Amino acid sequence: MPELKNFAGSVAVVVSSCDAFFDAWQPFAAFLRKFWADCPFEIFLIVNHLRVRSDLLKSIAVGEDQGWSSNMQAALKQIAQPYVLYLQEDYFLVSQVQGAQLAEDFALVMEAGADSLCFRARSEPDDGFRSINDRFGEVPLQSDGRTRCQVTLWKRTALESILRDRETAWDFEARGSARTQQMRILSYARRENAPIHYLMSAISRGLWMPDAIKLCREHQVKIEWDFRPGYSPRPWQRRLRRAVGRSRLRRELRALEGKEIEI
Repeated sequence: MPELKNFAGSVAVVVSSCDAFFDAWQPFAAFLRKFWADCPFEIFLIVNHLRVRSDLLKSIAVGEDQGWSSNMQAALKQIAQPYVLYLQEDYFLVSQVQGAQLAEDFALVMEAGADSLCFRARSEPDDGFRSINDRFGEVPLQSDGRTRCQVTLWKRTALESILRDRETAWDFEARGSARTQQMRILSYARRENAPIHYLMSAISRGLWMPDAIKLCREHQVKIEWDFRPGYSPRPWQRRLRRAVGRSRLRRELRALEGKEIEI
């Protein structure tokens, strides 16, 4: 049976982020330490200008924020490993990562020459989904879910080839599937038997989600910066809170110039 450490030279973890979400970095790292303390991979955090000090994450500074896709393109150029495990800074782990199962999945993907494996199943499998084993299968060509910004193992060159300048993550999900017609795209069939379980997403449209705040409290994970408001069920309050949050964020970023954030 393969061990996860055997893939340390071929897989890197890349955490999609930017300076505007720096308040999520510490809780993200706290849950990573709690639920994947033995992660054998290099873990790269995408930042713009902020400086990070960490024994867990290595920051990749990509300069001025040009959007999700352009930031990812710049980061991938600085990663040598042929495969990347994609995460986002507001995907907080909620249980222990199943390393043995993850290693077996990695081995199967690489042996099959597949271009990606998404570890978060859709709520219902696509018509034409073809099972490969009791955990995952091949996503049909006509599916609009072949490029989903969930936790996914990607062949780095495959991901690079379908990225387009200045696209948002939503653009990539909406348009990227059509670019994968020559690729073998795999996905888990059910969510409950995946090796990685996480809260998706802790932040939505600039606001902390109630489930994220609850999760942090349950695990005594402190959110160090309090500039970002929480979600409200009232649309007018959400609009107001986003505006307040943007103003506070600009102030906090100015205050952090030249300083390091410890993660």
